[in-house]
Amino acid sequence: MVALGDTLKDTPEPKFKFRYFSPASITAFFSPFHGKNPEDFENIGSTGVGINLESGVTAELERSDSVEIRLNSRKFTFPTLDLVLEKLIMGYSDIGLNLNLKSDIPPGYGFGFSASACLSSAFAVSEALNMNKGFFEVADLVHECEVRCATGLGDVVCQSYGGVVVRKKAGAPSKARVEKFLFDKEINFLMLGDISTSKILKDDEIVRSIQYHGGIALEKFLRNPTFDSIFLLSNEFALKTGLMDDEVLEIIREVEHLGYKASMVMLGKVVFTDCPTEILKEYGDVFSSKISQFGIRRA
Repeated sequence: MVALGDTLKDTPEPKFKFRYFSPASITAFFSPFHGKNPEDFENIGSTGVGINLESGVTAELERSDSVEIRLNSRKFTFPTLDLVLEKLIMGYSDIGLNLNLKSDIPPGYGFGFSASACLSSAFAVSEALNMNKGFFEVADLVHECEVRCATGLGDVVCQSYGGVVVRKKAGAPSKARVEKFLFDKEINFLMLGDISTSKILKDDEIVRSIQYHGGIALEKFLRNPTFDSIFLLSNEFALKTGLMDDEVLEIIREVEHLGYKASMVMLGKVVFTDCPTEILKEYGDVFSSKISQFGIRRA
């Protein structure tokens, strides 16, 4: 990867500070679509149902002598964010960008951390450098980087819109066809472990199963688009694709036996449910979040 400072040339000095927030999001079920051309990123993505959360990632830019990234005050970076910054900053002067990310969601647990971190960072950098880029231009760039790095297919679309997002046609934010529902709900989460998104998205057999069962779940949801049906269809999807392991299944069945709804976050070893946190604490770490009705925005 090209070092950021090696590709830069003169440009007017930017204004600081800039802060953007991107909601975290969970996926109930999905179907990946890669298309015939692996470089046609506008038409690569996924269909399915995602839920935006009031928890998420805030990106704040400050002036610095070099490019430095911190997550919750600790030095941090990952390939997708590196690529986003490289594509955005290439061609601009050798200025320092101190990018501070504040997150109340952990990476790797299925909360769309990669998309949240990259979206909030990209919009902050774009405005700070007076790039005059439109909303979808920035969002599509982040989507492309997510696809290139195999860290997500539909999270950027979901987090661009807010609410409960139904991706009816796969693609980048400017190309995807979506419906949005404003369910006013709070969701509780039981954190059991992480899952490698890139590993799953690179397994052809698993992807074929996800495509088939995700398509069926989407058809069923569109016939009955209620909040409760998300849990039911997500459960069916996780079981039929084999993504749900025995530990998660046992906990979900116990929660359902108590009269609550629950399913597994895609892709993370995390249960999402309306079961009270007092009960969930018996199984592990928990947290709660209301649904965010808004997508990426100024903080």
